[in-house]
Amino acid sequence: MKKYLCLYTFWMFFFTSIGQNQSLTIKQIDSIVLKIELTCISGGISEYTIKTTNKTTKRKSHGFGADWYYTDSSRTKLVKVVKEVLLESESFDVFYFHQDSLIYVKSSNYTYVGDKKIKNWYRQCYFFDGGLHLIQDNIKISFNPKNYIEIARSFFEGNQIWRRK
Repeated sequence: MKKYLCLYTFWMFFFTSIGQNQSLTIKQIDSIVLKIELTCISGGISEYTIKTTNKTTKRKSHGFGADWYYTDSSRTKLVKVVKEVLLESESFDVFYFHQDSLIYVKSSNYTYVGDKKIKNWYRQCYFFDGGLHLIQDNIKISFNPKNYIEIARSFFEGNQIWRRK
């Protein structure tokens, strides 16, 4: 019974703490992100296949995805994840973490016309002090920060490839 109580306590702490950050400024977040870029170590790659069906046309699409995990030098803390999805276009989401909290996400989406790569949109989102600051170059694209927080939580679940046994 104690085992389940400890597990439940850990689960509640974990899911209430991810996405909640200490009081950081945008300048401090930029500094942390730069440090992560300079010092992170590859922690592993997770690849997967994506299958979708358009409900109106009944057309099936197949794509691929990969998540690249990066840790600090001790290999015990997740500091960065690059999520790539190739479906009808190519999307990149780069998540940055500080003290196991999501602090910054940059996203981009591209399509290819022949040999030319065309940027569809780009966005940056800073998560701090219970709020967020969004920089987006195409305001027609919808944005829900809760989606990023849910994806970020999934990187900390169970037996992720970046965790060393």
